[in-house]
Amino acid sequence: MNLRSQLLVALFLIGTGLASSAPLFSEKIAYQEGSTQQVVPFRDGVLVECDFYAAEPVMYAQFDRKETSAIKIDGIQRLLDVERSSEGVLLFGLNEIGDQVTCALVRESAAGGRTIIDLPEGLRHLKGEIQYSDIPRLIATNDAAALILGDEVHWLDKAWHSRKLPKVPQFYREFKPETFGGARFLDGTTLYAGWDHGEWGGMLAAIDLSDEDAKWLHLSGKPPGDDSGIPQNNPVHSIISPKKGEIWVATGLAHMGGTWRGLHHRDAAGKWHTLIDGDFEDDRGSTKLPSPSSIQGIASDSAGQIYVLAGEVGVIRLTKGRMDPLIEHNFFDHSSDRGDYTVGCYPSALGIARNGDVFVSTNSFGVLAFHREADRWTARQIEIKKER
Repeated sequence: MNLRSQLLVALFLIGTGLASSAPLFSEKIAYQEGSTQQVVPFRDGVLVECDFYAAEPVMYAQFDRKETSAIKIDGIQRLLDVERSSEGVLLFGLNEIGDQVTCALVRESAAGGRTIIDLPEGLRHLKGEIQYSDIPRLIATNDAAALILGDEVHWLDKAWHSRKLPKVPQFYREFKPETFGGARFLDGTTLYAGWDHGEWGGMLAAIDLSDEDAKWLHLSGKPPGDDSGIPQNNPVHSIISPKKGEIWVATGLAHMGGTWRGLHHRDAAGKWHTLIDGDFEDDRGSTKLPSPSSIQGIASDSAGQIYVLAGEVGVIRLTKGRMDPLIEHNFFDHSSDRGDYTVGCYPSALGIARNGDVFVSTNSFGVLAFHREADRWTARQIEIKKER
């Protein structure tokens, strides 16, 4: 083949997207027992929630380290939960004082300063063997520190207050409200909660905690164009608030070859706007992903910039209503042959560190981390270290 023919073939491959490029990962990523969930920016890395029985519940990941590691916080000896707040990061864990193990709540600011928040007596101790259901769970917030235990919300203003939540109604036939939503955000006194039931869908709901008689308000499943909520009852993955008074919600699912996706914004005036609403090849809303994909999560950086985790596409930056690909990568391409079955990679959450590094948690492949040098991204797998 002469030089002219080679050039024509190269141009054809580029035009059709078939030209090869240097892979982001220099090594094949390996199967990891257990999954990682939420990733919260912390210093130059992220704090990662793990469900692996031989690891700490919350561990630290940084791009230049091959494994996650336990992290020590003044006032906390074992970290159990972490969440974002407008003033930095909320950290909840256990601390040994004498012969007692007590709960501790610490707020760390973006500058690294720490404040230990005194807990009320009823939340200060965990009795007996620690069970997941017995651990108070932090609530992401742009206001006061808050946590939930069972069906009761506790939050700190000038003093600790609590509010028992009413039963969540079954807003639609497939919805199973017996467990509280996994995605949570407290905006002032309004609690937003999102449920994810996988292939059975999900739901977004809210309740005003300042009103003792308030009931849950179903915000999803609205008709298109209804600015009082969002369309479809899809699994809710992320609820964030880069700016006080505004809420962003990511919904979506990849299942049996089908993809569902949603990106929704509640403005400061209380109106909901749908940027993305799609399933399979059908796209609605005011913008589109570069190509049809499920959405697994949404995150913001320290400047309030919005990023979207789209499983088949990669990580996308939202710029003035436009979707700009930041890291082009199909996360579902990874898999591991386990003999009798094959485990596929499923990305579950997205975090942007203060230095711009990008972290994606997965079901069975640890944390996938991305670092940019000049105009090129490099990637690595961060494995879950067995700490216990």
